[in-house]
Amino acid sequence: MQKKFFLFSILILFLAKTIFGQDLPLVAKNLEIADPEVKIGDIVSQTQEGIFRSRIPYDKNMIGVVGENPILVFGKPTTTTLPVVTFGETLVRVSNINGEIKRGDFITSSEKPGVGQKATRDGYVLGRALEDFNQEEGLIKVSINVQYQYLSPPAISASGILSKFWELLGKPENFPQILKYLSATILGIGSFFVGFFFFVNSLREGLEAIGRNPLARKSIQIGMIINLIAILFLTLAGLALAVFVILY
Repeated sequence: MQKKFFLFSILILFLAKTIFGQDLPLVAKNLEIADPEVKIGDIVSQTQEGIFRSRIPYDKNMIGVVGENPILVFGKPTTTTLPVVTFGETLVRVSNINGEIKRGDFITSSEKPGVGQKATRDGYVLGRALEDFNQEEGLIKVSINVQYQYLSPPAISASGILSKFWELLGKPENFPQILKYLSATILGIGSFFVGFFFFVNSLREGLEAIGRNPLARKSIQIGMIINLIAILFLTLAGLALAVFVILY
């Protein structure tokens, strides 16, 4: 039940971002932190000994960032827990040890405990930088979305694309990522075409109804507008859900 509520909350927040263009609200979990030196903005990873500051570049065990005052926090707080941001836009401790960070660059973990760096190759990333940075160390706003990211130049030719696809299929660890993108593509395209079909059908039926009963033109037009708004909302919801599948 709690998991369903969590997913529903994320979807509502994402729709709010899409419709109103606001910053993504912080979503966090109160987690037991074993690292006594962790502080706000540190990237943390799950280890066999507990949750510690990340200290491996492109760490596949990254779980998020220690945040401050997140909007949604799951789990009960205790004296040994801290809110770990798993989704949203928050401040992250970064460094320019792997080059100057530009807005839009992917951020990953580094050898410095808890400190992020610019990602320059395929691997696990924390999220995307929302501002430029070129100092030894500091805090910048990052859109958090821990995932495996391919940063290699994409193949342009059809044969190259197929070759890359088969290469990914040959690695069992890539199956969840491939299925996720395929599901999102099907969901997004399906939502668009279903919405377009109902839009055309509603428009045609409305015009035919006006032709049959010109005196009721105003009420028919109002009904058409309501139907079109509902169709638009459902289509956008489907597209947002497709993006949500990619993000999670």
